[in-house]
Amino acid sequence: MSLAKKFAYNSFIQLAGKALSVFLGLLGVALITRYLGVIGFGRYTALNNFLGIFAVLADLGLTMVTAQMINEKNNNRTQILNNLLGFRLFSATVIIGGGLLVALFLPYYRELWLILALLGGSYFFIALIQVLTGLLQSELRSDYLMIAEVIGRFIWLMGLFLSRFYDWGLYGVAVATILSSLIHFVITWRLADRRAVVRPAYNYQLWREIAIRSWPLAITIALNLLYLRTDILFLNWFQGEQVVGLYGAAYKVIDVLTSLPFLIIGLLLPLLTRAWSDKDKPRFSFLTNLSLSILLMAIVPLIVGGQILAGPIINLIAGHDFLAAGPILALLLIAIAGIFASCLFNHILIAINQQKVMVGPYAIVALTALPAYYFLVKNWSYWGAAGVTVYSELLIAILTAYYAKKKAGWQWPWRVMGKTFLATAIMSGLVWPWRNFAGQGGGQLLLIVFLAMVIYGISLWLMGALNIKKYETAANC
Repeated sequence: MSLAKKFAYNSFIQLAGKALSVFLGLLGVALITRYLGVIGFGRYTALNNFLGIFAVLADLGLTMVTAQMINEKNNNRTQILNNLLGFRLFSATVIIGGGLLVALFLPYYRELWLILALLGGSYFFIALIQVLTGLLQSELRSDYLMIAEVIGRFIWLMGLFLSRFYDWGLYGVAVATILSSLIHFVITWRLADRRAVVRPAYNYQLWREIAIRSWPLAITIALNLLYLRTDILFLNWFQGEQVVGLYGAAYKVIDVLTSLPFLIIGLLLPLLTRAWSDKDKPRFSFLTNLSLSILLMAIVPLIVGGQILAGPIINLIAGHDFLAAGPILALLLIAIAGIFASCLFNHILIAINQQKVMVGPYAIVALTALPAYYFLVKNWSYWGAAGVTVYSELLIAILTAYYAKKKAGWQWPWRVMGKTFLATAIMSGLVWPWRNFAGQGGGQLLLIVFLAMVIYGISLWLMGALNIKKYETAANC
């Protein structure tokens, strides 16, 4: 099977599996929002946001470092993988455990500490899964990843149903979350064992090398937190749990969507690393051009279609009580362009071992976004939070694109962009008259979304934008 076909096959498997996982995830959000209400969901969002700060810090960029190190020449893959897992086990225990200790000194979180600890356990297992994800993506075994994730989602849903049926409240939701993450980890570990023997290990030299490679990513992640998580912190501080609930419902949709670029680009990183290590410029160019084209074809209709259907989407996912979150979602969707683009350019820089240059852009964005969040959230509530989020994501995309262009070189797919905009215009023109129909119920919305996807896909196909051979030919010119 050719590289293009393998990449396309694994992308399809991931997209299909993730589509099911996203559906189950949104169904779970629908259960939680309807069960807990606006204020209860605001509390749930605030707890997850607090833990998310430490979970993101614990990441240290090890998923990307895993794909980078095990795909370079002359590396002992199994030894590296086991030390990466040992490093992650140690760092996740210290950082997430430290977050739970910090919570004991904060009155708001201390009163909900048991729930926080259960949710923290879930983040711990997710941290371990991320190292195994690096291996399976390198092996192009997206099917293994999707099997584990979908089973975990089913367990989560079952737990949420039981929690609602027996009225266990936030405790039940937290227990369902940690159990699903535990099962997700165990299945991923067992499947990864088929490709390599995965056991935590300690080797001073390797841990030192891992730390050297990951520290620039750790710094960018810490800087990223200043504009990724402070919106909800300030909202909870200045505006209260009800506003956090509305903003959190809209942001939950963004969280789900941001997983999409990592599916494709997670597969891309090991391939880019190998191509750069082998000095195979045509293959490197092909992969970057193909990925940028795919992301462009995904971003444009997502943002434009979201502006039309944001209200019905929120109504379907969260319920009528959250309708005020529709306009917030429409604004936040613009940030998707920056999130998708920066994801690709960051991975290009990591593939060529230039992650250090990412520190500067993230520092600039963090230092400008933090005071903006403080003043705008205080005065304009969730509109200020959403506005700064859009600014932050677009700016980081522009800066990382510049450095990726400078260090590795990439070509903007102008022809694909033109075809994408034309296909999106056709789709929007046909969907716009049916926007009120989409707001009449979940079935009507799903029908319009399905028709929009079909119209968009057919339009791209007729214009030749889906022909992979063209990208290969262009890369070899």
